[in-house]
Amino acid sequence: MSAVRADRIAELLVDRFSHTSVLTWRDEHGEFTGMLGDVRDAVFERGVEVTVIAIDNNEFGTKHRIFSATDGEKFLLHRVGVVSADRDNWLLDVELGYGVFTADATDILVRDLGLASSEAKTVIADHEVFFRSQERAERLRTVLTPEDDTNWIRAKMSAVVLGLRGEGAHRLHTITFVLLDDLAGESTVKYDKLVEFSLDTFFWDGCRTIYGYIAEDPTVSKLATWLFDQARNGWPAARTPAQIDFEQWRKDPANRDTFTTLALRAQEDLNIDHQFRNENPDLDALVGNDLFPIIDTMLLNALVGAALQGKLTSEKANEIVRRRATTTWFSDHEHSYRAVAAAAGCLARIDVFQPEILDPAAGVTTYADTWSRIDRDYRTFRYHAERHESEVPATLTDLVDRRYTVDYQQPLAEAWQTQVDTLERWRIDDIAPLGQFAQFDLPSKAKTLVIISDALRYEIGVELAERITAEDRFTATVEPRLATLPSFTQLGMASHLPHQRLQIRDGSTVLADGKSTQGRANRESIFGAVNATTLDYEDARALPTDEIRSLWSAHDAVVVYHNTIDATGDKADSERRTPEACISALDEITSLIKRLSKNVRATRILVTADHGFLYQANELEPGFYLSESPHGNEVLAKKRRYVLGRGLVPNPAFTLWRSDQLGLDGDMEVQIPQSLHRLRIQGTGVRFVHGGATLQEVVVPLVSITHSRTSDTSKVATSINTSTPTITSSSYSLMISQTEPVTAKRRGRLLRVGIWHDEELLSNEVDVHADSPSADQRERYFPVDLALNDEAGKYEGKNLEVRVDEVVDGLVIPRYQHTTVTLQRTFGGFYDTL
Repeated sequence: MSAVRADRIAELLVDRFSHTSVLTWRDEHGEFTGMLGDVRDAVFERGVEVTVIAIDNNEFGTKHRIFSATDGEKFLLHRVGVVSADRDNWLLDVELGYGVFTADATDILVRDLGLASSEAKTVIADHEVFFRSQERAERLRTVLTPEDDTNWIRAKMSAVVLGLRGEGAHRLHTITFVLLDDLAGESTVKYDKLVEFSLDTFFWDGCRTIYGYIAEDPTVSKLATWLFDQARNGWPAARTPAQIDFEQWRKDPANRDTFTTLALRAQEDLNIDHQFRNENPDLDALVGNDLFPIIDTMLLNALVGAALQGKLTSEKANEIVRRRATTTWFSDHEHSYRAVAAAAGCLARIDVFQPEILDPAAGVTTYADTWSRIDRDYRTFRYHAERHESEVPATLTDLVDRRYTVDYQQPLAEAWQTQVDTLERWRIDDIAPLGQFAQFDLPSKAKTLVIISDALRYEIGVELAERITAEDRFTATVEPRLATLPSFTQLGMASHLPHQRLQIRDGSTVLADGKSTQGRANRESIFGAVNATTLDYEDARALPTDEIRSLWSAHDAVVVYHNTIDATGDKADSERRTPEACISALDEITSLIKRLSKNVRATRILVTADHGFLYQANELEPGFYLSESPHGNEVLAKKRRYVLGRGLVPNPAFTLWRSDQLGLDGDMEVQIPQSLHRLRIQGTGVRFVHGGATLQEVVVPLVSITHSRTSDTSKVATSINTSTPTITSSSYSLMISQTEPVTAKRRGRLLRVGIWHDEELLSNEVDVHADSPSADQRERYFPVDLALNDEAGKYEGKNLEVRVDEVVDGLVIPRYQHTTVTLQRTFGGFYDTL
């Protein structure tokens, strides 16, 4: 058995050679023949020089050499095969006179491995193939202890042949996980290793005694299916360790691919699709199930069905998304979930939408406070529905598109048009006009960062404020501002400048007090009057910190021009990407605010826009286009939503405004198509438009942001609620209470609950996401069911600890909360070797 080390045999030989000069080594099976050179060298390293002679019909010559040797010369005679009877043994006199050496490989291995078990010889004999490798034997020796019994030895042998290292490498769950990973890769290499070294029977014995898995012809594939089947049915035939190990395996992110592959196989083997369709579980039953990938598909189908029937509230949909956000395959379906939730919100709000407007000011404030949320829901829906991985059916998309346009945009525009028609001037009492920005909004004792984002309409400003407020040390508020008419970029950007008078000189150029406002250079010159400088977004993002600080130090305000939404939406070939552009704009502005707040310590930040926009993803019906064309003495510009000219002919399809009615100098006239109507213009976009007077186009946000040096965010408080301080069975139930709702400044916690004794885990661990925004305390209770493992049995009558650890960015922070319970029952069985 070559696994016996040459140096170990050398030690035994040196001891014998201290009493004799000749030894006959009887090696009946010749298993040490290949080691003779190594043995000789190892003996020599220990100070003894020996001549090795292989006996092969050379007995007489060997005796002659021995008897004629000089004093002190030592010989090792290596004999292979069965030794002849005494009368035929020509070396009998040498053996009797000098001595015989027998290397019992098993005995040597038992001693070398440091084992005290009387049954260790049986293990070695049963797994002779394993011990043919000195490398395997050496790796085994490093992990064995003298107290290891036969089960421990075989378990550690299994770890060796599977290449497993580290603490717990020999445990059943570790070995099972490796075999499951191999199965997921459609390989049997690992299991074949157990078979090769006669360790497969031991593995299945462990599965039977520890997990409760019993099969006449067990396979890894059948074991995997059995585990999923037990989990599906509440572990009826399995022992507690099976449940604990399965849950540990499934929640480890490193096992996600393996778990997904085997879950797909199991759901097919167990015919889960058919079973669920027959049972027709309700939404709540599906929401709490995370065992098979098909659950997400079925849940999404159920959500879509409920949304189509008008039975899915926005609150219910968002709660389901929150709960599913922590499940295994949520990331694969996130856009679909969020699209359906946004659709539910959009449809539900349209259901109760009543476009009753008492006066223009009420129209603006009601839009800002309530109706703009419908625009946000629709934009959010289209953003998620158009992701390539989205599974939102056309039936829901078509319904949302139609109802958004026909049941919301159109009636709102018509109701608002009746209010616009009452205005003699483009001014609404109690609604600050955008043109007063430099006069009233900008001045401050504090230096101010201003971001003017092209086409950042009101509802996007609200979402920005929510994002910013959720950041530590930031607070944001939003107010509506009334954009200029027509609501196009050149006039809107000019409105922010310090000025007394604005004038549209031709079809595109706008003058401020007689100066051109075209381009950033001209605007920067005008902003110089209030000691403000300007930057394009790309420059602000890329400039080194020292240059940004220099600009900040030299000016009372820094104005950054940002253009992501309009640059995307205002082109026929990219207008469909408007929802995506809105998300990009939010990301970019948030990032810029955080960077400049840090680098230049900006404590006052204003974010606003030049105009809003109308958007719908679907093609408009012909009725939304005007059949009339504008006419007049001079038509200088004709866009989808406005006309500029002089001597324009009045037309009932348009609202006609003189420059003085719009607060502008000059003799320019403006015609705005009534309601949602567009002009037919060749080659320009129709999904994203602005320039008109709808609320979506003219109500823009002024987001006021303050940055404090003091942290103002914290995490929600939680508590452990136990019904009894005594554990009387192999399971224990408790409740984690989230004592306050999640808000913009109050964040959730990820908790991990388990039962411990000192640093020994005695149960499975359950993750609790305490992140409910609900104001109802009843919705902030999280039940936790813990199953004790067999190791817990040795702590009968002792105090155990229910420990709640917190997980932060994957790092476990122990003992966030804990309480003591007493174990008062006797456990049967044991969580043994594996």
